[in-house]
Amino acid sequence: MQSYNFVENIELCRTIVDDAAQLLYYSHIPTAGVALLVGLYVLYKNRSDLASRLLFAISLLFSIWSALDLAVWLKFDNSGLMMFAWSLYGIVFTSIYIAAFYFVAVFVNKSDVGIKTKLIFTATFLPLILLLTTKANLVYHHAGDCVAVENPIYLNYLLISLAYAVSILVFIAINWKHIEKTNRKILTLITIGIELFLLWFFATVWGVGYLIDNGYIQYSNYDLEQYGLFSMPIFIVFLAYVTIKFKIFNVKLIAAQVLVVGLLFLIGAQLFFVKSTTNYILVAVTLLLGFVGSYFLIQSVKREIKQREKIEQLAQDLARANDRLRELDKAKSEFVSIASHQLRSPLTSIRGYASMLVEGSFGKLPTKALEASARIEESAKLMVLSVEDYLNVSRIESGNMKYNLSDFDVKEMTEHICDDMRPEAMKKGLVLLFRSDLKGQGIVNADIGKTNQIIQNLLNNSLKYTPKGSINVFVRDDLKSKRIYVSITDTGIGMSEKTADSLFQKFSRADNANSVNVSGTGLGLYVALKMAEQMGGTISCESEGDGKGSTFTFELPLGL
Repeated sequence: MQSYNFVENIELCRTIVDDAAQLLYYSHIPTAGVALLVGLYVLYKNRSDLASRLLFAISLLFSIWSALDLAVWLKFDNSGLMMFAWSLYGIVFTSIYIAAFYFVAVFVNKSDVGIKTKLIFTATFLPLILLLTTKANLVYHHAGDCVAVENPIYLNYLLISLAYAVSILVFIAINWKHIEKTNRKILTLITIGIELFLLWFFATVWGVGYLIDNGYIQYSNYDLEQYGLFSMPIFIVFLAYVTIKFKIFNVKLIAAQVLVVGLLFLIGAQLFFVKSTTNYILVAVTLLLGFVGSYFLIQSVKREIKQREKIEQLAQDLARANDRLRELDKAKSEFVSIASHQLRSPLTSIRGYASMLVEGSFGKLPTKALEASARIEESAKLMVLSVEDYLNVSRIESGNMKYNLSDFDVKEMTEHICDDMRPEAMKKGLVLLFRSDLKGQGIVNADIGKTNQIIQNLLNNSLKYTPKGSINVFVRDDLKSKRIYVSITDTGIGMSEKTADSLFQKFSRADNANSVNVSGTGLGLYVALKMAEQMGGTISCESEGDGKGSTFTFELPLGL
């Protein structure tokens, strides 16, 4: 409330107070009460947090200022009380703005301010304390005339307060580039809320008095000052929103509780000015029902929050379990890699010596010994291929698979592979055919060894799972999409649609695969697909169903 130089008489002063009385209860009691409760709640939940303590300081100072202002309005005829309350206006008002700047600075820096900033606080606040009980503060007061005159020197606290409100914006602008993106959203909302509170509060408390003193509005409009206190609930709404959305304070029910408490305060404030017994009873009953309804509302929100926290905890546990599984999978891959390296050397030796025995390098062997040596060679060959699959999986999952890219002719490579594998197909009574339909040169830029391995893998797969019939290998290109395709179609066991969807996963085999071949590891197609994808290609499979054959298509991008 600002000073004014004269009024017509005490009756006019009393009339003004009577007219403003109802608004006084609504503006002071609920807003101060809600602000104080929010500050206490946040402080209780975060007692060691400096930002929480400063938020409590803002709410406490605002409540004190509201109490002083209420005392001045309602006790205007008590000279001593009014003089005391009025003299504290400046120091409490300025303290709110200093605490607000302090709060924002701590929130931005995540730490206490430096000694220089604290010295600035002291330099602006200390004169207000030293001049508090002197005539440099309140020059004159007379209850009978409802007159109080403040010293213009002491009124500088208004400029100091405004400077702190503006300094908040300047401080945020200077530090903006150092603030994380997520915190920028939080800080923007808090800044809007706190600036609306500070500037609206300043404009009504100082602006109304200034307009009246200079004759722009009538003296009887002093009750417009009361609307300035409604800026605090706006700040609380912004604070509650960011608290719930971003969890900046360790509070869970603040939004619901602030709403409930605010409504109860508004209802209870009516008890101060209702005049009829009927209205008094109605307000009291409404207040009682409000308390009961609020209790069940808070309990419901609390249960919901507990359930949400439980779900969040389960999600965190699941994330930790996934991390642990990834660590175990990595350890497993490392173990497989080491074990496979240790197995490959002796298996290669076994296969080599068995091959030499079959070829007669150590002399002619009896028929039974020759058959045994051939089985040893074949088994060693299968084991070497299995070990190679495990090694490839380990390399792929650890990111150690190397690719040496070069230009080569896919058609020529595929045709040579078919020529090499045709004798094996003939041994099984199968017809292996090769044909092509190229509109371009069929040159790709890929790893020649990996491409050879993929085509051999797919062709071997058809040989293993085709008991009779034929295998057709077809190479074609599409110059429009710049892709080349190697399709291998067999008349083998086929697969269901469900099997086709999971066939390229690790250790996955068709349900009917064991009826034809039991030696597969379920890794070949997985390795082939991963290699193809790393070279910009892919592998797909199609089948009309069990017993109806399959078509595997390997595609790569054409070279420039």
